[in-house]
Amino acid sequence: MSEYSRPVDYSSISRIYDISRAANAETIEKLVKVLHIAGNSTLLDLGCGTGNYTFTLQQATKSVIGIDISAAMLGKAQVKFPAIQLIRGDITRLPFSSNTFDGALAIQVLHHVKKKGGFLVEARRVLRNGAFIAVHSCSHRQMRAFWFYHYFPKGLEVDQARIPDAGEIAYLLDGAGFSNIGSEICYHDVVVKDETPENYLDKNYRDGVSTFAFLAEDDIEKGCRKIREEIASGAAKDIIQKAEAEVAERTGGSTIVYGQKTG
Repeated sequence: MSEYSRPVDYSSISRIYDISRAANAETIEKLVKVLHIAGNSTLLDLGCGTGNYTFTLQQATKSVIGIDISAAMLGKAQVKFPAIQLIRGDITRLPFSSNTFDGALAIQVLHHVKKKGGFLVEARRVLRNGAFIAVHSCSHRQMRAFWFYHYFPKGLEVDQARIPDAGEIAYLLDGAGFSNIGSEICYHDVVVKDETPENYLDKNYRDGVSTFAFLAEDDIEKGCRKIREEIASGAAKDIIQKAEAEVAERTGGSTIVYGQKTG
């Protein structure tokens, strides 16, 4: 196991996770598109966390079941959304019969899974023939455009080491037996909500972003010092505007890679 593939403690993160997370409208729209969601679809949200996407997609279809290994994350989800269906379980050993679901999604989850190929094979097993899976992540090209890494450059090394690039995800889907593989770029999804440099001066906010679990305190302090200096000088505004224009016009903020179970 590499230094960047150890598990992140979501029991601790759960208490402040939603400070920086919300379901993104563009991502929802594109998930509905690539999963071919209909009013009678039954979906599986793999690694559902605090249930933001589970709940929002529930508005578009018959049933969405969320599954996550973290009891603490599921507890937060149940408090927020009492009516959604949640199961505590291992997404690499799903407690469902084969050919059960009309679609599956994994939002910013794959990099937390050690045996990624096996996870996708298991996800394929529980899908009905013709159903799609959607894997939401950030490509390495997209990451390089994020202003976040201007302040925490070690974070780019960390995240590119632990988060598969979009092409690798497509390769993994192919290896798991999926076909009709494609991708959709989300241009306005920056993964975290209402992101500003000032947010990262708050330890509670930082603790909700898993990248920080792999950064040394010295790297974090250097980044926070740079944020303070560039806010004071006015440089932060220009850096953010340039980065956000790159994301909105060229790279996008995240990517959905999808594949279909056929045969």
